[in-house]
Amino acid sequence: MDDGLRMVQSRACGAWALPGDPTCAGVARRLFRQVASGLALEPEAVDDGVTMVSELAANTLHVQQRRPAPANPELWLYLRGAGPRAELVCKVFDTLPGWVRGNVPGRAVSRAPADAMSGRGLEVVHELSAGRWGHHLSRARLAGTALRGKAVWFALPAPAADREADREAGRVPGRGDPVTAGEAMTELEKDLGARGFAGKLVRADDPGADMAVLSIASGLTLWCRSGTAWLRAPGTAVRQWGYCDLVEVGEQAVQEYETTIAIAEPGALAAATRTGALVTSGTGDTTPNRPSGKRRRPWKLTADGEPSRSVRLEENFNPSSFFGTDRGSREAGS
Repeated sequence: MDDGLRMVQSRACGAWALPGDPTCAGVARRLFRQVASGLALEPEAVDDGVTMVSELAANTLHVQQRRPAPANPELWLYLRGAGPRAELVCKVFDTLPGWVRGNVPGRAVSRAPADAMSGRGLEVVHELSAGRWGHHLSRARLAGTALRGKAVWFALPAPAADREADREAGRVPGRGDPVTAGEAMTELEKDLGARGFAGKLVRADDPGADMAVLSIASGLTLWCRSGTAWLRAPGTAVRQWGYCDLVEVGEQAVQEYETTIAIAEPGALAAATRTGALVTSGTGDTTPNRPSGKRRRPWKLTADGEPSRSVRLEENFNPSSFFGTDRGSREAGS
């Protein structure tokens, strides 16, 4: 548990397996309270978070009672954002289909009948998080590589935790470690590799320009340069973060991959609520990330449901071209 707290404090992702039995919610409450208290969150925020994580864990257990899961649920905790906009993100992951197709709760949660004995869990989460919650497709962190499922999340303000994270990691406030593009990309590559993408990634570095590029699949690419990470995915605008948000960058990359796979499969995919991350726009403002536009299908799938190797990389992806004299015009066009 202490190691998990230190990971969150240093802006890594703490992950714990939750039991698939009636103790699930109790274990989730205890873990959240210990981490949130260690991050110096306000007592009222800690209590709200304990209530919300209990509801998410209980929902997971309720579904498992009707359909056994291939692996236990997982609790993920990490920090994102910086300064007064820092927040603690809590996600409960499970491998059950859940809301992948149909029956997706909207942003405005309908109230359960007054005499109902259950059904108020997400209503509670919606109210206590002031709407800062959602769900998206993802992959397990602990139960095995490439194990697919969904994550349901909420976020709470944590400006004091952000200051503590800077102090714990020995950072200068407002600057994230690692400080080079190569180190940042190595951290992202390690995270993606541990979640089933090892052997599928193509990377190119230019240390002299402090720049690194990582192609995950056709149209899905990560860049790191001079303290900023970018994610480009088919059908969405390019998004960017500081290096203090590398966990969030990896989360969104996995989400984009899994969502595109689901879209390419037969049947209608219900829209997820994204990860709700705060991303920096071209004007320097920070605004909640929203889904945008109709997504195209850039990949062909093999019989195993994976992108075929012949189309895995971008059609025009040439790592050396990103480090030529036209680098500035490429970034401006993104």
